[in-house]
Amino acid sequence: MTRDESLEATALVHATGVLLASLAITRVVHAGLAHALPALKPPVAPAEYLHLLLVFLPIWVFTAERLGIHRVDVLTGPPIERVRRVLMAQAWGLAAAALILVAAQTAMNRSLIAIFFAISTPLLLLASRWERRLVARRRGDSIVLIVGEAPADTIAEIERARGRRVVLQASADPLRLERRLRTEPVDEVVFLGSLDGQPIRPLVELAANHAVSALVPLSRAVDGIPLPAPRVEFVGRAQMLVYQRTGPSAPAVVVKTLADRLLAAVLLVALAPFMLLIAVAVRLFLGSPILFVQRRAGFYGRPFSMLKFRTMRLGAEAELPALRPRNEMDGPVFKLADDPRVTRFGRFLRRSSLDELPQLFNVLMGHMSLVGPRPLPLDQTDLLAGGHRRRLSMRPGLTCLWQVSGRNNLSFGEWMALDLDYVDRWSLGLDLAILLRTIPAILTGRGAR
Repeated sequence: MTRDESLEATALVHATGVLLASLAITRVVHAGLAHALPALKPPVAPAEYLHLLLVFLPIWVFTAERLGIHRVDVLTGPPIERVRRVLMAQAWGLAAAALILVAAQTAMNRSLIAIFFAISTPLLLLASRWERRLVARRRGDSIVLIVGEAPADTIAEIERARGRRVVLQASADPLRLERRLRTEPVDEVVFLGSLDGQPIRPLVELAANHAVSALVPLSRAVDGIPLPAPRVEFVGRAQMLVYQRTGPSAPAVVVKTLADRLLAAVLLVALAPFMLLIAVAVRLFLGSPILFVQRRAGFYGRPFSMLKFRTMRLGAEAELPALRPRNEMDGPVFKLADDPRVTRFGRFLRRSSLDELPQLFNVLMGHMSLVGPRPLPLDQTDLLAGGHRRRLSMRPGLTCLWQVSGRNNLSFGEWMALDLDYVDRWSLGLDLAILLRTIPAILTGRGAR
């Protein structure tokens, strides 16, 4: 999943939320008008049409997704195009509502339907303006890496067409490109110019191993590469072939994004008293601060502050260099079964995974997902090489295949293989299976340290 696809999924979730809010507002407005205007029929009880909403909403979301009201190029494009797409989605929604009512033979207030579309349409238009600003802000640090020589007008054209900041790298040396992709976030790579005589296929494969889209001039098509057939995109006036791994379907990503936020909110409310008790216990046994905040690599390697209940004594981070020779995990990660920095109460929190509960706030804020590869500290992420970087193409999660398959009992290579397997065959069903397997994994404490 590319970063744009993540933004588009979020935009579609927001549009769905606006539609649901419009339904609630419509109900209140219609009740008020029916009271003030005796000519209007009294409102129908929600129980009589709730089942119809369960049919209408998926149809509207599917239509809006097909019309592309959530697409980044639409949100950042001319305002008239955004308005046109929203009005088309509403027109199709109105037609769907009419067909549903005819098929269901339900006595529905026509005034209620008219008020709903009169309220939801301007709200959707306002939401699209807000989404435009949101996309512009989040894309502000999006990077197009141009490999090869490119004149200034070409750079300006690409920057304008892609809506991203352009970074130049004249050298096409694979080792240098590998180092650049490993150490700094990149959203897509554009190969231009002579490329210093380098064959382009290994460079495209290198970008694919990092889950980064590769744009190649149409005249320099690459054959035999183990990727789906490229699509053609216009970048300014130039036609480019876009090579990237197949991502999940947009509706599935929308459901995952919506479920993450909804479940995180529900769990935070339900577990609030329990989390408060843990916070008090941490304060009593370990003192302040209660939370351990660490910068970790998120979606496409972008840093975020991950939250945990503190399990170590103060100054634990400064003790890490002295403990590295005792590292029990191969690869760039650090794991130690009897870490002397972990307190007795902290060990209990770790074995029960209770220290991870504050990460529900990370899920609610969109930094993490409920299911996804576990986020690594920034220094460990910088040391990931080759195909292991592809794990960053999914939003990090609270639990994952590694978490339910043995955790620290597995080698680093097995851990990375499980993460890449998850990325390659992700589905909503797989997420559900991992969530269900997480419960016994937590109860038994298998592999926890």
